[in-house]
Amino acid sequence: MTQAKRLSEIGILFPMEFEAEPTWKKLGGKSVEVAGLETIRGNWKGVPIVSARIGMGQPSLGEKVSKWLQVNPCRAVVLTGLAGALDSSWDEGDLTSFHDEQWQEFHQWCKGEALLRAGKWHTAKEIIATGEAKLALGKKTGCGIVEMEWDYVAEACRQRKIPLVGLRAVSDHADKLLPADLFLLGCDLKTGKSTPWKIGAHLALRPWRLLELFPAVRGCTHARSVVSKALARFLDTLALKG
Repeated sequence: MTQAKRLSEIGILFPMEFEAEPTWKKLGGKSVEVAGLETIRGNWKGVPIVSARIGMGQPSLGEKVSKWLQVNPCRAVVLTGLAGALDSSWDEGDLTSFHDEQWQEFHQWCKGEALLRAGKWHTAKEIIATGEAKLALGKKTGCGIVEMEWDYVAEACRQRKIPLVGLRAVSDHADKLLPADLFLLGCDLKTGKSTPWKIGAHLALRPWRLLELFPAVRGCTHARSVVSKALARFLDTLALKG
């Protein structure tokens, strides 16, 4: 692939396999490892896309993304996926953008999305264990939502002088949270890959914990649908512009 063609690509980064699945299915193609990250390359109605699963927030994430961007010098990057609410005014399924002004085409699209809420994002350095802790963090930071990747990815994009914008949907209300231990069993933090066998084995011996899991799964599934459809609408807009 020529350098010019690579520079025309849109980069889409997902922390988790669960978040990436709807978009990756539409892109088609086979995923391969590129600079240590599982990557898929395709096109969306003629728009060239390169997408990677980056894993959850961790100290090495910025370096990984920087190396990936060196191989894939995109014209812009969208960091997308799920987020937890820190403010009680945010509800499950609410859609939020971040720093949309960094990319004019994304900014213009955002202005036409009536249900899209701009808001401050907080990058947590570790999983927040309780709903009470989320509410306290919201009051302390003044942020609407919490995620674990933005700061690392933003630094990598800054180094490469690549515009970065954010698009997330709220998966859990501020006073609720997927139990941290179940979350860790269901997803590998380093790679973002789903690990259903781990959580399945755990629940087989502790079926009563399904009562904790079901509401969280519903929230995550709804949020994934919301953000995946929003991302599709944005990519459709790019395709129409040619």
